[in-house]
Amino acid sequence: MLTMITRHYWLLVVGALSLPTMAKPSLAPDTETVTALTNAEIHISATEKRNNATLLISGNKVIDVINNDAIPTDAHIIDMQGYVLLPGFIDPFTEYGIEFNYTYPDINGPVYSVNTLGGQAPNTAVHAQQKWVQHFSPNPTTAKNWQQNGFTSVQTAKHDGLFQGQSSVVSLAQKPANEAIINAYSNPLLSFNKGSSPMDYPESLMGAIALIRQTFSDSLWLKDNRNKPNFGQQALAPAFNSAWQAIAAQWQQDWIFNGGDLNNVLRAGALLRQQQLSGILIASGREYARLNEIKALNYPFIVPLNFPAAPKVEDADIALDTSLAQLRHWQSAPSNPAQLASANIPFALTQHGLEPQEFWPRVQLAVAKGLAPSTALAALTSVPASMIGIDDKAGKLAAGYFADIVVAKGDIFTDGHIVGVYLQGQANFSELTPTQANLAGEYQLEFGDHSLVLALDPQTLANSSLQVAEHNIGLIAPTLDNQRLSFAVALDDTRDDVSRFILWFDHSGVHGRVYNADGNPTPVGGTRIAPQASPSEAAKTLTDDPLTITFPNGAYGRAQLPSSEKLHIQGATLWTSEQSGILPETDILIENGKISAIGKQLTTPKGFTLLPAQGLHVTAGIVDEHSHIAVNGGVNEGTNSVTSEVRIGDVLNPDSLNIYQSLAGGVTTTQLLHGSANPIGGQAQLIKLRWGESANNLKFIGAPGAIKFALGENVKQSHWGDEYVTRFPQTRMGVKTVMVDAFDAAKQYQQQQYAWQQASNRSKNSTIAPRIDYRLQAINEVANGKRDVHIHSYVQSEILMFLSLAKTYGFNVSAFTHVLEGYKVADELAAAGAGASTFSDWWAYKFEVYDAIPQNACLLNDKGVVTSLNSDDYSMQRRLNQEAAKSIMYCSMSDIDAWNMVTINPAKQLGVDHMVGSLKVGKHADIVLWSDYPLSVYAKTQTVWIDGRRYFDRQQNQQMEHEIITEKAKLIQQVLQSDTKRRDGDAEIINIEPEWHCDSHYQHAKAQQLFNGDHR
Repeated sequence: MLTMITRHYWLLVVGALSLPTMAKPSLAPDTETVTALTNAEIHISATEKRNNATLLISGNKVIDVINNDAIPTDAHIIDMQGYVLLPGFIDPFTEYGIEFNYTYPDINGPVYSVNTLGGQAPNTAVHAQQKWVQHFSPNPTTAKNWQQNGFTSVQTAKHDGLFQGQSSVVSLAQKPANEAIINAYSNPLLSFNKGSSPMDYPESLMGAIALIRQTFSDSLWLKDNRNKPNFGQQALAPAFNSAWQAIAAQWQQDWIFNGGDLNNVLRAGALLRQQQLSGILIASGREYARLNEIKALNYPFIVPLNFPAAPKVEDADIALDTSLAQLRHWQSAPSNPAQLASANIPFALTQHGLEPQEFWPRVQLAVAKGLAPSTALAALTSVPASMIGIDDKAGKLAAGYFADIVVAKGDIFTDGHIVGVYLQGQANFSELTPTQANLAGEYQLEFGDHSLVLALDPQTLANSSLQVAEHNIGLIAPTLDNQRLSFAVALDDTRDDVSRFILWFDHSGVHGRVYNADGNPTPVGGTRIAPQASPSEAAKTLTDDPLTITFPNGAYGRAQLPSSEKLHIQGATLWTSEQSGILPETDILIENGKISAIGKQLTTPKGFTLLPAQGLHVTAGIVDEHSHIAVNGGVNEGTNSVTSEVRIGDVLNPDSLNIYQSLAGGVTTTQLLHGSANPIGGQAQLIKLRWGESANNLKFIGAPGAIKFALGENVKQSHWGDEYVTRFPQTRMGVKTVMVDAFDAAKQYQQQQYAWQQASNRSKNSTIAPRIDYRLQAINEVANGKRDVHIHSYVQSEILMFLSLAKTYGFNVSAFTHVLEGYKVADELAAAGAGASTFSDWWAYKFEVYDAIPQNACLLNDKGVVTSLNSDDYSMQRRLNQEAAKSIMYCSMSDIDAWNMVTINPAKQLGVDHMVGSLKVGKHADIVLWSDYPLSVYAKTQTVWIDGRRYFDRQQNQQMEHEIITEKAKLIQQVLQSDTKRRDGDAEIINIEPEWHCDSHYQHAKAQQLFNGDHR
């Protein structure tokens, strides 16, 4: 029996390590041998375990899990006593075996189009037609990166582009490519990174989202229309597009979306939900920070273990520059998997982004931080198997499943380790075989009149020894060949008498012979000495302080969002921004988020809090018509001349500290505008500065849609550099042409859509529907008065041109923004009912503003133009009250008119003056309590309410600053006192985006800033 076991095991190992050879075809039936892995702890799945049992395998499949006494008599037996068998692990997000790169010609300067091959999508960031199974080639060398960590199969694809193509699931076994493929066409992949695409569009995050949205829409349109009669011959039939064809075919599959950071993960989930698609999201590592929002997406996750390294706070200067958010993330990141599990969010683990040797220490750290081992095992087996469509073949050790087996010593989720794997029945061990490793220990050897103790260390044979008369004697040339040990040893100090041992180990003990100096053999027998029991060490759980989570999860974040107040503010000076003007010693009541009463000496209603405010001032919250705060991934999609399909609302950043800082300056509402890089830019988003809320909850519900248009130097690329001379327009007259062409195209688009809507159902069943074009749709909304225009402008000639164009196409201009030559055409602006949103005293910072004057606001206001002041700058937004006061200094504007320029007037321009911008019963309780006359440089906000909720309070702010200092000090001590294992991690990549301005250009895909010209 011993010989049979030894021979079989040796054949398994050698077979696994041999290179493939050509074999003659055989007509004989395949009689695969049954192998029994006995005496093991077998994890059939993450929820089912058998102790001291046998796993039967044959060929590449599992036969059964049975008792040790039921092993078939003809089975080859491998003793796995002391070992743990687990289902092979599955990595659902890899690029294994894909040696492919896109190649493009070298092109200098901007690239607006590329001649693609065949029927590929015209944008080179769209590769949905790729079937990565066609590029798969097994790579035994790189396969070891996964095998050593217990992975037996992976899903693979090239991670490049927005639409990246369709993955393939393959085995890591050493097989030809076609035999290694398990699921040829598995999950399609998406990302927000255009990757290697040389095309400029999209350069911004919102551009990437817009292109994905449009591509999905086009593919769904194709899916819904391609089976109509004579599809290819109809007028609206598209040119062949292999990407659309592929997406249409993959519509019902689970789309894996690699968004990137936490905000992008939420955006990815929202985008999939908009399309009503099934999906799987790649985790950012920060899901714990907005767990409720993550759970609401209702998508499973693939979780990389990208834990950050400890901040280098040993240097006190570096510690000062280390943010509270960084310190919290170091503390919290290892608990991210446990947090997902606590919220019942399904997830798989991936080795993506890690060096192979980093993976298991990260898994064990996650377990130490609260992740249940059973959940971790499921995340490596059954969950990824289900995600990638192989749960009927892999993910557990059950009859008919692949013989993909992890062989481990001890509990791998605490302090155990992986010995090797079986890959569809092929043994692959990176260290000793289980049988050899089991030999470690002490043995009592008897031969002749000798009794010696052999201390055997199979891992490092040089450490093995014989104990003779309480002396340990090292072995000479020890060799372990499977279960056969040979060595020489000098049994005395003289080394004159060197004996040679040959020993065999089996379940009954040790057998063999020793050759003394005379060459005569003497039989040797022995038994294993039972090790002394040592107290078991319980799995260590790291007991850091409880996680501190605020919204946002950093400095000044809120542990809880503010609740709506019932408040009686008593005896303040009210700046109403209404006909009633300024009301001294007046009361105001707020309830249910609205202003419920204004008057003198009001009685405090039951349940209201009384706030005495004598000597203080109350105003409506400041409204900013033009800003660029709280945006991720760029404010310009400056690649094409018309980008009306992009939406600022897609890229709101609720974590931006600018929100809190502007709140502290009394701002409650601001319009986030696209930049001024093109004649027709993107759609704007009006927000309320509800600090701590989600991106979606920042949006001003009920506000009309808006869009940014632009005139002047920026749109004709005057200061962009010598390479930017090919995009039309390059002149001011060309700007008008672009706009006329866009409105004409939108009109034709509307006619097509209207004709389709009026068609009969019978006609619709046989006729191709017109394609939805989000770019033209937005322009059509402008022409129909459903989307307001805010247009970047400076010189009088262009202002007059656009007034004429607006009249031609039948829409009104809500506001000419900047409009520094507005004073020259104030009569025309007033006659057209166009608003003007300007700067207080900015001039001469570029050629087209040489004629700007600080009296511009006064002159416009005097002519009856609805005039406001805007910031267009994150820092200026905090002091718009002082900007308004400048017009009093420059041109003796009244206090009321000056204050109206930052409250009711911008509210009118934004179409929300019936809700905000003044103190009036029934309006939103967006109000500010000031310490002094609000137009003074000495005035400070005391409290700012939005919808009757206290989002800023100066006393609370002082308390938070104290808490920030205390918490940072505590976390720094945790870092300093942590061990090496806890300090190790990835260098944290902090994507510090610039503070945006009108002409900021930003390559989102490369996270590279490209500023052109000045900041205005």
